Amino acid sequence: MKLLRRVMVLAAAALPAACAIGPDYQRPDKVMPVQEYHGVLSPQQAESYADLDWIQAFGDPRLDELIRIALDNNLDLQIAAARVEEYRGLARVSRGAMGPQVRGTGSTVPSAVGDEDASYSLGLALSWEIDLFGKLRRASEATRALLLASEDNARAVMATLVAEVATTWIELLDRDAELDIIGRTIKLQEDSLALVQSQNRNGVASGTEVQQAMSQLATTRAQLPITEQQRVETENRLRFLLGFPPDHVASAGTPGAFPAPPDVPVGLPAQLLTRRPDLRRLENELHSATAGVGVAQASRFPYLSIALTSFFGLVSPELARLFDGKDPAQELFAIGPAFDMPIYTSGVGKGNVEAARARARQAELAYRQGVLQSLREVSDSLSAQVRLGEFIAHNEERVASSRELLRLQQMRYRSGVVSYLEVIDAERQLFAAEVDLVRARRDRLVAYVLLYRALGGGWSQPEIDRLLSATK
Repeated sequence: MKLLRRVMVLAAAALPAACAIGPDYQRPDKVMPVQEYHGVLSPQQAESYADLDWIQAFGDPRLDELIRIALDNNLDLQIAAARVEEYRGLARVSRGAMGPQVRGTGSTVPSAVGDEDASYSLGLALSWEIDLFGKLRRASEATRALLLASEDNARAVMATLVAEVATTWIELLDRDAELDIIGRTIKLQEDSLALVQSQNRNGVASGTEVQQAMSQLATTRAQLPITEQQRVETENRLRFLLGFPPDHVASAGTPGAFPAPPDVPVGLPAQLLTRRPDLRRLENELHSATAGVGVAQASRFPYLSIALTSFFGLVSPELARLFDGKDPAQELFAIGPAFDMPIYTSGVGKGNVEAARARARQAELAYRQGVLQSLREVSDSLSAQVRLGEFIAHNEERVASSRELLRLQQMRYRSGVVSYLEVIDAERQLFAAEVDLVRARRDRLVAYVLLYRALGGGWSQPEIDRLLSATK
């Protein structure tokens, strides 16, 4: 036993001094290719819209309540949290591989000579692999990086969930606004049809004009069930995000009631590398793949795995005597090294290194691609804000002029100056202008939400900690 203790002490002392071969991780050069966002005219500062917590970013109490419910119940988020627990367990397994292992052993060995048929043994065995070239440390490093990647994945799922709940809520408000427009237009066209029918009975309007009015009314009424179905699909999607089965969702207000900041600070592009959890996940996956190269390289070395094994137990030619403490059971203590010596592996070691390097290269390319995608998302959202703002301004003028045009055409029709076709065309123009205006306002609000997410907003570390503690 003294010898065993000495060997373990020497192994523990030698471990920190041993080198870990393979590349050490460093963030790739020039991974962020720009210093400013495309399409931002004002000077860019470090302050960012994404610095706000989601409960401060939107300012809609009903939406805040829905997001809170989603964070408590959404299954995608719970799956991501459970995956973090899985990688925590794997990280413990990887760390444990660097320490001593104790196992219970028992065996039966047939006897080739003598009167006894076999000998029996029962005892304990201890082994400890000395990580001379860092294979186990690189494997632990890789697993640790995957654990961090799983945590960032949970943050990314949370950010996506917050954005999806917000955009779905905006879309639900938009559906209600469209239903309101359709309802008002139907009432307007019903009144027009009643007027034409009255004039037809008095011989002022023709039957053709009555049919035109009826056709226009039927066309507008046909929009009602389509929009109602779209609303059902939207509220079902919202309920799914909340973790609930399909049911009615009562909305309150219009898309215009959702406050959007007039001037959004965007920060600096380099901040995306640390603020966006999906980019942090990709970088941690690259870190893991880089450590995997070291694992593959270390596995090629002869004498790489040096294990110390010991046995302390009993040996007896009779199974019954093994437990009664009487002869012929014999105590046995043995200690000795065991070596893993891959002398020739037909290119397996080299192939593993090549495959590991290829995986690391793929991870680096995925990371660079993720950075480009994040820049694209920010630029798209910024452009959408500006262009949709201009579009909304023009459509507000369009709605106002279309409403005035309809009023004038109705007056002219009552005076017999124009045909009813002119009234129908004015009604159609007003309906289209109002729907386009509502949808443009919706799209601009969605662009704000997507910009918030693109800049790295939407996740909260306290919420992540609460979620992970609930899975333990």
